Amino acid sequence: MNNRLTRYACAFCSLIPLAIAIRLGRLLTHYRLWRGHPRSLWGITPILTTTLLAHSDRLLGIQGESLVFTSYYITQNFDRNLQSFIKRFGLENNVYFYRLVLAWALLRYDFFNYFFDRGILPASQLSQTAELEILKRAGKRVYVYAYGADIRTRERTIALGPLNCCMDCPEPGKYCVCDESTGKANVSAVAKYANALIAMGDMVDYIPGCRQLAYWPIDLLKIRYVGVSATAGPLKIAHSTNHAAFKGSRFLEAAVLSLQQAGVAIELIKLSGVSHERVMELFAEADLIADNFIAGNHGYTALEAMAHGKAALCYLRPGGMIQRPEECPIINTGPDILIETLRWCAANRAELVKVGLRGRRYIERNHSQDAVAARLGRIYLETADLPQRLARRIEVKIGAIDETLAAIPFI
Repeated sequence: MNNRLTRYACAFCSLIPLAIAIRLGRLLTHYRLWRGHPRSLWGITPILTTTLLAHSDRLLGIQGESLVFTSYYITQNFDRNLQSFIKRFGLENNVYFYRLVLAWALLRYDFFNYFFDRGILPASQLSQTAELEILKRAGKRVYVYAYGADIRTRERTIALGPLNCCMDCPEPGKYCVCDESTGKANVSAVAKYANALIAMGDMVDYIPGCRQLAYWPIDLLKIRYVGVSATAGPLKIAHSTNHAAFKGSRFLEAAVLSLQQAGVAIELIKLSGVSHERVMELFAEADLIADNFIAGNHGYTALEAMAHGKAALCYLRPGGMIQRPEECPIINTGPDILIETLRWCAANRAELVKVGLRGRRYIERNHSQDAVAARLGRIYLETADLPQRLARRIEVKIGAIDETLAAIPFI
């Protein structure tokens, strides 16, 4: 009886602040937008780029912050990481705690940027729409992005062709949404509340009516140009993956072994289960960086490779969605020609130097935080119903960014 009363009391004490925050949060959002000083939240899934996306918002004059409840060994670099606090007080499954966090967020933020798998309230899918209803009642601008596993279904993926992310999956149903009906229902439910659904690359195939936007920014202050060495020695290939089955790593390993047995000076360096900082150190030391060979679109790895000034290897499906494909210097290779591609790379080190330099310029022009900020700003102008003064400020900042990017030479 006492436990039941305690639960009722906790539920009451968490719902009252939430109800107040909905009303007050709407007023605060209206006021901040009117003043031209809005705030944005990026989360809750601990994706590597969320902090960078928050910074891209700041380039537009929007105070962006990232928030996560858990993080992986890859990085813990988020503006607000509550993982230690939650573990310390045993709050992992405490719904009342998450309601209070949502109430706080309603008061603090105006733009809410989520991925399809969850928001602040604990849920296996964002289609549990209670939180989205709350955000809209509070007058928030809601944007939902895809990162891959949160929207990928097995039926639609296999239909892409013989090379696809599902072909080597060790356990269907574990890593992605997988079920077609579940995936469609989730996207459909989210679409009712979001200002825009946003996707890029192959993820566009799973989200009908989405806006296509390249939203993976690179921090060019942290990733410096290193370039490719033209000196003699084994061709060093870096390949970092925590899920080799979804990258086609077996094809790369077999190709390298075949060339080694044929006497080609080539070396494969693999990393898994290490921090992002260690991966970046490896990339700086390599001559060639391998992304994936089955997905059909490049991942974040290829962008980081090009930012270092390294040649990037990846299988790009015909008709794939790449930012300015006429400029993109990724070396396109599928499993069937991988041996020949690697043999050419080993014999043409001087050409790899040129490819690496073009890659750095490509990132500067298309995937820097400035470039992503300009694209985000245009989405906000089209979908967020902004006050005229704020819209004008964002337009001015976009114009300044466009001028800067246009001045970067294309090689």
